[in-house]
Amino acid sequence: MLSRHFIRRSACINGSALGFSSQSAVLMAADWHFIPIKETDMFRLEFDGLFRSANDDHPTPAGIMCYGWRILRGKRVIAQGHGTFARGRNANSNIAEYLALVEGLEALHDMGVTEERVLVCGDAKSVINQMEGVAGVSSPAVRTLHERAQRLAAQFPNLRWEWLPRRQNRAADALSRHAFKRLRHDSVLYDSILQKVRKNHLAGRLMDVGGLRIYQPI
Repeated sequence: MLSRHFIRRSACINGSALGFSSQSAVLMAADWHFIPIKETDMFRLEFDGLFRSANDDHPTPAGIMCYGWRILRGKRVIAQGHGTFARGRNANSNIAEYLALVEGLEALHDMGVTEERVLVCGDAKSVINQMEGVAGVSSPAVRTLHERAQRLAAQFPNLRWEWLPRRQNRAADALSRHAFKRLRHDSVLYDSILQKVRKNHLAGRLMDVGGLRIYQPI
């Protein structure tokens, strides 16, 4: 089990690994922070996604999708992360939630805790129901991410799911909002991304914006 103060992955996950085609990826900016863990208590992953449309008047909107997640052992936060994606078509809040879930599950996997007891919590009832198999996934835009999340979850034999009311998921929500505020603070970058996804969307094609990940303490 990894228990160093700061852990970083050596490879950046590209858009296709998260369910995007080579022409649909995207801006990525993520922060991970790890601190030493004890050998007791259940691991708890809390996740949240946030969506801001760049083109509200279209049935398949372009937009910005932010995510936040944190991992606790007992009552102690041992890891957290947040980041942003932009997409020129089929961007929505459900996809943002799945991005948060995938990122959090991958962090758990990278920590080497697949044999531990894990509780995964989120306030997106549709995502929890779909992951439990209670509800189906009808959207092709969501299906690939759902399958990715299922493959990750299958590596944790002692994993269970729990839906949380939004008021009980404020910590993960704050991380996803921080990701958006961080992007919004850079007005030049923010306006550039909006312009690109709108133009790309109106042209009827998906545009590869490129990817970036930043690892640093939050």
